[in-house]
Amino acid sequence: MDTWLNPALGALLLISVQGLMHLHRQRRLAQQARQHSASLQLALELLQNLQKHRGLGPLNDAPSLRQRNEIAHQLDLLWRRWPGASAALPDLATRWPALRAQPADFNGHCQLIEQVLAAIQLLELRLGAHHSGPLPGIGEACRGLEDLGRLRALSVRAANHSRCPLELQIQMRYLCQRLAGSSCEQPVQRVIERLDRELIGAAQIRLAPMDCFALLTPLIDERLQGMQARLA
Repeated sequence: MDTWLNPALGALLLISVQGLMHLHRQRRLAQQARQHSASLQLALELLQNLQKHRGLGPLNDAPSLRQRNEIAHQLDLLWRRWPGASAALPDLATRWPALRAQPADFNGHCQLIEQVLAAIQLLELRLGAHHSGPLPGIGEACRGLEDLGRLRALSVRAANHSRCPLELQIQMRYLCQRLAGSSCEQPVQRVIERLDRELIGAAQIRLAPMDCFALLTPLIDERLQGMQARLA
């Protein structure tokens, strides 16, 4: 009887160990998925606030300065949560202090935002490895969102002139063409038409810088909120 019992106990023990190992692996994968999701949500918040900080960068009136300082403080807090190298992600936080000190640095903001977009795509791939179904194209959607963000920042800069400078006209028309495709939503199309009528192609600019910021910000925020909701 003992001869029969020992192999049976051994088999049960092996099954138990295998079950515990499988459970441990499932818990570890679930924890990794939660970490990737949290980092992706954080990256979306960083993208949103960096785009706003860039848009308000060249403005020096009191309301704009107050809003930009609030956004900068929010970014300070967000960057403290960025995992960086501890999660095998780029250590992007080190670039923020220079931009905080030079809010009008358009190209510097664009470069950091591009790195955030690359991190978003990386996190989406990592998170996708934990899901059986496809993820909702967050990285690609954020690339489209950056077109709106750049358009906002450039329109704010253009509105500081009496007539839109040719260099800004070219950049904004290119962005408008990219945005005005067959899948262009009506609110975006209306904004593009108004910018063309009152800013880009106008003989005399009829929009103030903060008008441009306020015109595009709700569209961008709504899209970001939709992405965040899909990840929740």
